[in-house]
Formats: sequence, structure tokens, C-alpha cells
Amino acid sequence: MSDLPRVALCFPSGDMVHADFALSLAGLCAASHPIDTPIVNAKSSIVAEARNRCVELAREHQADFMLFLDSDMVFPRNTVLQLLAHDKDIVGATYPRRVPPHNVLGASLPDARIERDGALVEMRHVPTGCLMIRMSVFDALPGLSFRFRMDPDTGALVGEDYDFCDRARAAGFTIWCDTRLSFEVGHIGQSIHHLQRPSAAS
Repeated sequence: MSDLPRVALCFPSGDMVHADFALSLAGLCAASHPIDTPIVNAKSSIVAEARNRCVELAREHQADFMLFLDSDMVFPRNTVLQLLAHDKDIVGATYPRRVPPHNVLGASLPDARIERDGALVEMRHVPTGCLMIRMSVFDALPGLSFRFRMDPDTGALVGEDYDFCDRARAAGFTIWCDTRLSFEVGHIGQSIHHLQRPSAAS
């Protein structure tokens, strides 16, 4: 089995994770055998810092790939096998935001449609909540792998995931979205429900 890749399952988090995420992770580990899948957790309130620590720990595990799985995500048991089968340097899934209007994260290239269930679509940006990266990609990116930056034109803050995608593409890598997997992962949100007062008419 030594010729099989080692895939570090990496999740940045705070002190606790969602129960549904933990159940998904357990199922994923069971279904990924015989692939070696060391589990890596980096705790920090600064997500970019936690992602960089995950990269360091994946290297310590001598992983061939790392799979980012955010602790507010759920995903199918075959996620590792499905993403490995594409044999891409950077490939993952997209998903909606947790809060209204729940728009889809990431950005495809012109004329690409991430709504096509089953297609592998090249992307400009993908979120890192379910993203597999070949470890050699990080050798081509100078400095910190994940960092925030300010857009000089708009003054908006660019997230660590989109900044990573921009620099990876500038270094010559292509970024892919598995649209079938994108319909199977879930982003765990939070909502508050109140009793509704009766209307004056009632």
C-alpha cells in the first residue's frame, strides 16, 4: 500500500466543532481506507493563521495531499476518493454562504457553469471549506500560503481563500470545482426562531 497517496485531513477550528461535522469526518475516515488519512487540527481565532499551521502539520505528516474540511461543513463519505480520482493539483467543492441571501461561494471562469451537476469546472476562486491541494503547490508560493489582503481598487478585504487562489493561478496552477460533490456537501448555518405574535385581526 506504500504507493497510495497520503492525504492529511485538515480542519481549522476554535475549541469546539459541530457534531454533524464530526460525524461526517468519522464516516470519511472509515470510507477512505486503505489510504492513510492523518487528521490535522489547528485551533486559532484567525482562520488564515490556522490554515498555515495546517499546512505545516501536513508537511510533518509527509502528506502528498491535504484536504481542507472546515468545521462547519458536512460532506459525503467518499469525498477523499472522489477528489483524488480527478488527479488535479487543486480541486474541491463550492457551497452557499451560511447567511442570507445564501449566494454560492467562489467564481468560475467566463462561460463556465458550476450549476452543471457532474461536470468538473475550472474556477477563478473556490472556497476552502472542502478543498484538496497537492502539497507541492505550496512549494511554488512564496511566503505564507494563506493571508488576507486589501483590494487596492475597492478597499475591500480579500479572504485568505481567494488570495490563495489568485496566487496559485499566477504561479501557473489551475483550480477546479467538482460540481457533483458541490451538490452533496453542506454548509452548517445558524438561525434563531421566535414565537410569532398574533396579528391584530386574530
